[in-house]
Amino acid sequence: MQKSFLPYVIFAICILFLISCSQKDEIIIYELTQEQKNVLKNIPQPSIIAHRGTCYWAPEGTEAAMRWARNAGATYLECDLQRTKDGYLVLFHDLRLTRTSDIDSKYPERKNVAISDLTLEELFKLDMGSWFNYTYPSNARSSFSKLDILTLEDLTMIAEGYRIQRDTFQKRIYKKINGRIITLYEPDPADNGNRPGIYTETKEPDLYPGIELDLKKELERLGWYADNVSNLKSIKTKPGHIYIANTPARIVVQTFSQASLKKLRQSFPRLIPMCYLIGIAAKDNVNKETYEKWINFAIEQGAVIIGPSIYEKDGLLGDLLKPWMYDLIKKKAY
Repeated sequence: MQKSFLPYVIFAICILFLISCSQKDEIIIYELTQEQKNVLKNIPQPSIIAHRGTCYWAPEGTEAAMRWARNAGATYLECDLQRTKDGYLVLFHDLRLTRTSDIDSKYPERKNVAISDLTLEELFKLDMGSWFNYTYPSNARSSFSKLDILTLEDLTMIAEGYRIQRDTFQKRIYKKINGRIITLYEPDPADNGNRPGIYTETKEPDLYPGIELDLKKELERLGWYADNVSNLKSIKTKPGHIYIANTPARIVVQTFSQASLKKLRQSFPRLIPMCYLIGIAAKDNVNKETYEKWINFAIEQGAVIIGPSIYEKDGLLGDLLKPWMYDLIKKKAY
C-alpha cells in the first residue's frame, strides 16, 4: 500500500490564542490587541497549508508542486524565500542547491554556492525536477526535468489561476525590460477555480539583510499587499472554492528569527497575519518561563500565529509541542 502523502503535503495551521491572566502563580501573557484579533478573524479555521506545495507528488517548491496544491484545495501555498544576486525573491528551502538541482553538472565549479551568489537567469538554467524522479521513481514524470526555480511573482500568479508560458522545449518564456526580467503567463487550463493565499517564510534572514522590506515592496507591486485594504488587487473567485486570495488575509509571513519578526512588523504598516516559528530542537529542554517569554515576544511584535517546531525522522514529520505547552496556549486562548 502506498504510504500517505499527507505528512509531505500539509501541516495544520496553529491559530492563536492568548489573553492576559492575572492569577498570582502565573506570569502574565500579553493580551492581543484589537487589531490582532481582527486579523485573526480573517484567517479561515482550520486552514490547510501546502508545505512547499507538495513534497510527495511533485518536486518541492516548483510550478508543478504549487499548481497541484492549488487544485487540491490548500488554503495557503507555503514557501521559503531567498534573494538572488540581482535582487529577485525566489522560492528555495536549502542553503545550497545540490540536493534539489543539477548545479553540480551545470556549474560544477560553483556547486556549493548559495542562492545569493547566482543571478535569476543563471538559476533559470538549473533543472529543479530531475532529482525528484531519481529519488521517487514511482512518482516520476519526464516533465519534471523541465521545471525551473520559481519567483515570488510566479507563486502569486499560480495562486491566481495562471501558469508560466513555455516554449516547445518547455523553457520559460520571459523578456527583459530596462534590465528587469518579466515572465509571461497564461491562464492555466488545469485550473479548477481555487484561489489560495501565500504563506511565506523569510529563510535565513541574516544572509539577506532587508529581505523583509523587499517582500513588502514586491507584494505591493503585485497587488497582494497595500497599506489600505481597499487598494488590494481584486482577484476573481468562484463560489464553493477556496477564496482566501481575495481577502485581507491573502498573505501570511513567518520566521524563526526574532530579529526578522521585528523587521516584518516594521515593514508592514497594516498588520497582516504573522507567525512566529519556535525553534526547539529535539534535545532542548525548554521550561515554562522561557516558553511564555517567546509567546510574549510574538504578541508584542504583532504575531497572531505560533508555529511549534517539528522534526523529521524516516521521512515523517513529528511534533515537538509538549502537552504542557499545548495546555499553556489553550488556557490563554479565551
